[in-house]
This record gives sequence, C-alpha cells and structure tokens, in this order.
Amino acid sequence: MKYVIIFILGYLIGAISPSYFLGKILKGIDIREHRDHNAGTLNTLHVLGLFPAIITAFFDLTKGLIVALLAYYIGIPYPYNFLFAYIAVLGHIFPFYLKFRGGQGAATAIGVILYFLAVFMKREIFPLDALIVLTILILVVFYITKNGEIIGISTIPVLTFFSVYFAQGSPESLIFSLFTLHILGVNFYNVKRKGLRLKEETIERIKWSRFFARPFAILLIIIYFLTSRKTILLLSGSVALFFLVLDLVRLSRRGINEMIMKSLHFVFKTKEEHTFSSMTHFMVAAFLSFVLFPREIACASILFPIFGDMFAKLFGMEFGRLKILEKTFEGTLAYVTFSLLAGYIYHLFVGFPFYIIIAGTMAAALAEIAPWKMDDNLSGALISGTVMYLFFIL
Repeated sequence: MKYVIIFILGYLIGAISPSYFLGKILKGIDIREHRDHNAGTLNTLHVLGLFPAIITAFFDLTKGLIVALLAYYIGIPYPYNFLFAYIAVLGHIFPFYLKFRGGQGAATAIGVILYFLAVFMKREIFPLDALIVLTILILVVFYITKNGEIIGISTIPVLTFFSVYFAQGSPESLIFSLFTLHILGVNFYNVKRKGLRLKEETIERIKWSRFFARPFAILLIIIYFLTSRKTILLLSGSVALFFLVLDLVRLSRRGINEMIMKSLHFVFKTKEEHTFSSMTHFMVAAFLSFVLFPREIACASILFPIFGDMFAKLFGMEFGRLKILEKTFEGTLAYVTFSLLAGYIYHLFVGFPFYIIIAGTMAAALAEIAPWKMDDNLSGALISGTVMYLFFIL
C-alpha cells in the first residue's frame, strides 16, 4: 500500500507546474503557447522574467528530492527511495490537468543528479582528476559550440560512465544513471525539436562511414591486451598490407582507381584520388607503433588518431573560427580534449600513468597541426609514442 501512496504523491507533486500557474497569475497566459512552448525554467525566464524563473527553478529542482524524502519516511530505504523521484519527473512531463503536456522534467532530474554528485564527492568516490577531466570537457565544448544540447550530448555519457565506474556499479550509481540518461534523452529530443543540424559543408566533407567506423579501431587495443604481441603484429600487419596493396594497385592503374573512387565514394576522400588514403596511414602507424613501442605505449599512441582526429574534424569543420596554419583552433582544442578523455579512460582500465598520457596528447596535437606533408594519422601516433616512451624511461 505504501508504494501506491508514494506513487500517487510523487506524480501529484511532480505535476505541479509553477511556470504554468505563474503565467496565468502574472500575465493571464498559457506559457506553453509562447517562445519555445515549454513549461520549464528557461521559458519562464524568457517569457515571465527573472523572479518567476527563480521560483520555477527552485521548485522544479527540489520536487524530486521532496518525493524521495517522503518515500524514505514511509519506509522505502535509501537509495531505492530515489526511484520514486523519477515518478515526479514523469508527473512534470505529463500533468493531468494540462492534458498531459507539461515540461521536459530536466530540472527535476538535475536536482536529483546534483544530490547524488554531492554524495559521491562527500564520500570521495569521484577522484579529483576525473572531475578535472570532466570540467575541461564541459568548458571546451561550451567554448566551441555555445550550445546546451551539444554540451549535454558530449558530457552526460562521460558523467554516467564515471559514476558507474567509480561507484563500482552500486545501486546509487545505477539510479543516478537513470536521471542522467533522462537528461541525455531530453537533449537529443531538443536537437530534433529545434531542427538543429550540421552545416551542409560539414555533411559533405566528412566521410560518415569512416567517421562512425573509426572508434572500432580500439578493437586493436582490446585484442592486444587479450592475446599477444605476435598476434597483434600479424593482425595489424595483415590489415595494413591489405590497404597498402589496395592503394598501390589503384594508384598504378588509372582505370581501377577511377572505378574504386566512383564505387566507394562514400569511403575514399576526393583528395585521396592520387595519394595513399588516411586508412592506410593509420594502419601503418598502428603496425609500426606495435613494432616499436611497449604494449601500453603503443596502444595509447593510437588512441589519439582514433578519437582526437575524429572529433577535431567534426568540431573544426562545424565550429572552426580561428585558423592555425591549415587547421582551426577549435578543431585542435577538440583534438586535445577528446584525446585526453580517451587517454584518461585508458589510464583507468590499464593503469598507465596519466601524466605520460598528457605528454603524448600534447605531442600528438602538435604533430596534427604541424605544416609538414606527413599524414597526421601517421605522425600523431609515432611522435606521441616516442614522447611517451621517453617520459616512461626517464
């Protein structure tokens, strides 16, 4: 019976929409019919002003916590009482008296997220270096994009992973993830609702088949740690040889080259018509890294071309404003940030010193913007590997 009671109370508390009532009282309007048509804090700020927005924000942020507290007092133990806080989120989204058309529940979910973050920090579950990496990610994505949805989509998966990893999959971390994933879903929904899309130039210049396939290159790292040096050399060498032979054949035979470039236009870039593809450069770089460096360094060195280059292209093409040689400052900043993030996660799983990862990231970023003719997939991996090796032996 207590579960039914708290379910009903949670829904009713969540369904209270201060922005709607303030709109009716102050201006005689339905706030859902104005600006972005959402009964939330930001729309309240835009339509009604600062003070009504503060009232709305305070109530929306705390009503999930109020429901969790009520659930605790009627006998539902911590942290499971916070499952009923999500009922308040649903009540906020689907208030019965507004024909089930309320807000997005973001503020209510954020209130619970902030509570759990305070608990995690008090118990020192989140190490300082993880918080620094997450803060850098948030600040950099904010600087580059100035877009709340993109910030959320970029950072919330990382926050969710950190909570589950550092809290070792505890019930708290899993319940926390329920609310972070809700915010992630809201961000994706808002991207669609607002009609946000990439610039046509970005869409045309990026080879999306390669973009989405690139993260799968971490299988090389996983295979290396699960097998042996001999196995990874045989595998990476065979794949590198395949791409090398493919390029040599198409570059030496004009007819074959034209046929491949036409039939595989979604794979090969136009600029690769008369030169080796970056896929070949990457696989050769991976093979050479496995040959030249110890396992931990070799695997770290190929993380930077995988994730750094991937996000440098996307953010640089879409948001690049300040030119640095043939690159953009925003793209380079994305390269450093996402390389650091990938390197930090690698550090968590492998135990490789993070300060060496930082040195390798900076070396790879400098190699990426250098004006030489060498492909940055090749130079980034080999130069960063060399720098990390020097730090490792000193």
